[in-house]
Amino acid sequence: MPPITTIVHFSMPKENMEEFLGTWENAKVIMLRQPGALDGVMHSAMDQDSPFQFINVARWESAVDLANALKAVAIELKAVGIDFIDEMNRLGARVSQNNYAQEAKY
Repeated sequence: MPPITTIVHFSMPKENMEEFLGTWENAKVIMLRQPGALDGVMHSAMDQDSPFQFINVARWESAVDLANALKAVAIELKAVGIDFIDEMNRLGARVSQNNYAQEAKY
């Protein structure tokens, strides 16, 4: 089975962007240690009026690996006192995640 790509859109008040990136850096380190993690890129909007300040594009061996990794991240962050969902809510972040299979390469 080919890898999947997960695309996550993040929207939040501009004043919370730096703090969000700090939280995301902690989560990223944990994610990359998980089985099935291939790679990823966090993009920031060039247009100040963009509806999303950040878009994360990551590749995983499978949707199951990604689901397991998300659970592992939540557990590890909670162990150091960070509840990722509560943190996103506190920062006013809206998150939209969807998984995709490659259709065509160009």
